[in-house]
Amino acid sequence: MRRLIALALLLLPALALEAGFKDVDVNGDGVPEKVAVTNLMDLAFDQKGQVVGWYVKTYKGTAIGDYAKAPNLRANGPVVSPAGFTPTKAEFLVEDGRLLARFQGPEGTLTYEIAKGRYTVGVRADFPLNLRLSAQGAPRVLLEGQGEPLPSGEGQFRYLAWQTRPKAGYALVAFGEGPLEGKLVGKEGEVRLPPGREVKVYGGQNELVRFHVEGLLALPGLFTPNLWGQLSLGLLWLMEMAFRYTGSWGLAILFLTLVVRLLLWPLMHQQFKSMAEMQRLQPLIQKINEKYKDDPNKRAEATMKLYQEHKVNPAAGCLPLFIQMPILFILWKVIANYEFGQGLLWIPDLALPDPYYILPVLYVASTLLSTWLSAHGNKDIIRQGLFINLIFVFLVLQFPAGVTLYWVLSNLIGLFQQWLINKSLKPLAA
Repeated sequence: MRRLIALALLLLPALALEAGFKDVDVNGDGVPEKVAVTNLMDLAFDQKGQVVGWYVKTYKGTAIGDYAKAPNLRANGPVVSPAGFTPTKAEFLVEDGRLLARFQGPEGTLTYEIAKGRYTVGVRADFPLNLRLSAQGAPRVLLEGQGEPLPSGEGQFRYLAWQTRPKAGYALVAFGEGPLEGKLVGKEGEVRLPPGREVKVYGGQNELVRFHVEGLLALPGLFTPNLWGQLSLGLLWLMEMAFRYTGSWGLAILFLTLVVRLLLWPLMHQQFKSMAEMQRLQPLIQKINEKYKDDPNKRAEATMKLYQEHKVNPAAGCLPLFIQMPILFILWKVIANYEFGQGLLWIPDLALPDPYYILPVLYVASTLLSTWLSAHGNKDIIRQGLFINLIFVFLVLQFPAGVTLYWVLSNLIGLFQQWLINKSLKPLAA
């Protein structure tokens, strides 16, 4: 088993990539493109100053080994293309974590700026520029003065967008600090930029938390949160408020964990107590099963009588679990898609997996301890918990450190709650 775990660790890709540029022939035409490598996405630039590949990472901080199979926002042509621009010189720089792709030609200088921890790219030029955009998904344009986006249009607009699915998949969104000038015809859009004006191009998940981080959520018609989305925004507000007061995303996640666990405390108490009572009754249930092994009716009758005598409801632990699972899933989505841009202790960035696997180990250890506390000596339950956690650990290794930190803190609070419940249980009568 130890050899299997070691092999899995060796097969995992390197985490927390160093942002930079590399030469790769992404389209197989024999001419290498200059690829901007980040933890969230890779952008491939050709010699004409076009973005010919926009690859969104499935797992943050991983290296793309095969660009032909990687998720690509490109449709039929370049994702971003400067019309009428003939660059003669290009330079690719790394400055303070930002990546700069700068192209110079007779018309002037065109610059792409990729900020650290963002899916948004800033594009600007010191000459009048027509920027063409195209991507996979349904295209729409929100014209200035309109409340809802349209499938085509021309004039001043607030954004151009291509979305592969209504509330999932990927999106490419072009927007600015104010209204932009351009048009959308068919699946191709165009932005007309005066000298010095910048257009921002977002290319990433078509998802609520990412839109919130990138400043897109306020744009009407792009993403409308449902009830669960509103709950996600509420949890986001709590986490960001805690960060404003503490200055630490680690402490903000701790605060959010405490708030959620306090809200769920009554439900968790009912669930843990029911599970504990059921496990304590297992020896008596086994005796009933042995005594009435040939009579299912008497076996069921005696089991129900045992539950009644000890005032145990077998279904009492299920309802609290069903109620809390959506909340825990939303928390996972919020933290997994958030961009912290800050580390904690040995972790360089909470948005990326723990490079030393300390948090996954703590998560598995706390989960096993929780299983041991709730099993009350039942060896079958302990073995099942051990087996499940050894399988689940390979998924935890890919989780963002912020998500794993939340689960570890949540497990520790749960362990304390389980200990209190076990301590309050009365001795089991024969």
